[in-house]
Amino acid sequence: MSDHKPPAPASVPLGGSISRAQDHAFLHRLIRTLDTAHPAPDRLAASLLARFGSAGMALSAHVGGLDEVAGREALVPPLLAVAREAALRLYRSRVRRTDVLAGRKGLEAYLQACMGHEVIEQFRVLFLDGACHLLADDLMGTGTVNHSPVYPREIMRRALQLGAEKLVLAHNHPAGRPEPSGADIEMTMRIAQIGKMMGVVVHDHIIVGNRRTHSFRAMGLIA
Repeated sequence: MSDHKPPAPASVPLGGSISRAQDHAFLHRLIRTLDTAHPAPDRLAASLLARFGSAGMALSAHVGGLDEVAGREALVPPLLAVAREAALRLYRSRVRRTDVLAGRKGLEAYLQACMGHEVIEQFRVLFLDGACHLLADDLMGTGTVNHSPVYPREIMRRALQLGAEKLVLAHNHPAGRPEPSGADIEMTMRIAQIGKMMGVVVHDHIIVGNRRTHSFRAMGLIA
């Protein structure tokens, strides 16, 4: 019988900070649990931190990126993907009960966890109530590495169905910098105008990429 203990549940913290040493210890325990025969869990934990920056970002990484670090024949990448899904489910259950998405820091941390390492562009919409509790996180479109179709009418139809009062638009730039393009700004303004007529506020639009984020609200593009 193995003498090591299972790791604590994987989740992204809603407050406070975690040191690099704590991240390393967590990844080390997680790797030992997922693959008891792994020859060098300590070295792999260090490599994951060097590549992705934190345990949370390693868990949110695409399987292809994990393969590059751990090797394509390793058991760890697909099992980490399962751990990631469990962590995101836990994270979503927590943000449904709090107003953490009301603040830019919590909002950006959540979106980095969801889509920070996706290799295909995604367009997501977070539907919120008046207190910024999460009602739904919907993937509204996927595209190539640099394009994702957006349909404002579908977004508003879903908002009315959920009784949402606020929206956060989000998409990633897998192949480039997270600064908004002219098309990004035009699309956001169009959704905001439609939302205003329907009593639904576009709270922000966050672009995720290269471990960085850009907030339309912080840039003054959304009042």
